[in-house]
Amino acid sequence: MSVRGVVRTGLESGFWKPASARALYATRPGRSRAGPRTDPADRLVASADWLRRAQDATGDGGVSWSYHLRRGWAPSYPETTGYIIPTLLDLAVHTGDEDFRRRAGLAVEFLAGVQLPDGAFPAGTLADRPRRPSVFNTGQIINGLTAWYQASGDERVLAMARAGADWLLSVQDDDGAWRRFGYLGYPVTYTAHASCWLADLGVVADDDRYRSAAARHIGWVVGQRDPSSGWFERSGFSDADHAAHRSVTHTYAYTLWGVLHVGLALDRPDFVEAMGQSAHALADLTLSAGRLPGVVDSSWASRASYACLTGNAQMALIWMRLADLEPDARLEQAAALALELVADAQALGQANPGIRGGVPGSDPIWGAYMPNTLPNWATKFYLDALLAQGRRP
Repeated sequence: MSVRGVVRTGLESGFWKPASARALYATRPGRSRAGPRTDPADRLVASADWLRRAQDATGDGGVSWSYHLRRGWAPSYPETTGYIIPTLLDLAVHTGDEDFRRRAGLAVEFLAGVQLPDGAFPAGTLADRPRRPSVFNTGQIINGLTAWYQASGDERVLAMARAGADWLLSVQDDDGAWRRFGYLGYPVTYTAHASCWLADLGVVADDDRYRSAAARHIGWVVGQRDPSSGWFERSGFSDADHAAHRSVTHTYAYTLWGVLHVGLALDRPDFVEAMGQSAHALADLTLSAGRLPGVVDSSWASRASYACLTGNAQMALIWMRLADLEPDARLEQAAALALELVADAQALGQANPGIRGGVPGSDPIWGAYMPNTLPNWATKFYLDALLAQGRRP
């Protein structure tokens, strides 16, 4: 990072605020990680309470994009509000607290108000104008709408999901890729995490069009895989990432989960097999290094000194799911270590409600992925992983 970038990141941290200074200090490099671990049940409660506050902060039923150390709460973010709905429903079942189900319903109503006339859902936060349709966000939101329909039987919400899915099909290319209405206007493999929810909707609604579209997309994604290394190309955020054959673990985990989920949902063992080499390579890297780097490359080497905590939680979910298919002690160990490292960066004793119980984007918190920010999806995936861990024998 340039000197100017360092200065900008420092000013954006709000280091002069006591709560921000404590957050910066708590995730400093070289800190001691020794000592007793907090009970995962306490971590789950703290994370769930942070998610409640992120929704309450907006006043519109959506979930705030993030809490920033200097700027505070951001506006509602439709994409992640959508896929937070299944997490809220899982929390309602796990805790017996119907407030989480109520909150899932509020999120659904928020999404009903932002769906575009063609069925798509918009990119960006609620504050972004004009509202542009987004393939990835639409797929992510379908996840939440399908989960709500399964939990409630609400046919209106199923119709919302189908409208989004029909739009996705209308803009999908013949080879299965999505080249239009993407994040930066070119095809990426992490859209696997959008197509997997299209597959789920196809199963729930018994619509082969959706199942076929998801399978075509994953076929295209698997076609971007290097068979010698198992690396999925075009899994990063930018053309520079793609040219360097590297990816932040967040989007790489999106790719792996999407391939795995579609493989299981549509009984395609070839898809499951295709992502296994990557998942095992990342587990080996994590166990050998004692950490999962925030950025990795196609040789399975670290390309960052920081950790992407969202990627940690997502990879833990993937490793646990693979271990359920075929028991593997190393996958279990990697998942446990990845979650311990997230727990180590989560502040439970903070007085500031925007920081307490939330998960930073990076560790240290000023790392390059979402610097000085606690994005809602980091806490969402950590909750998902804690719930999955708690269900394990």
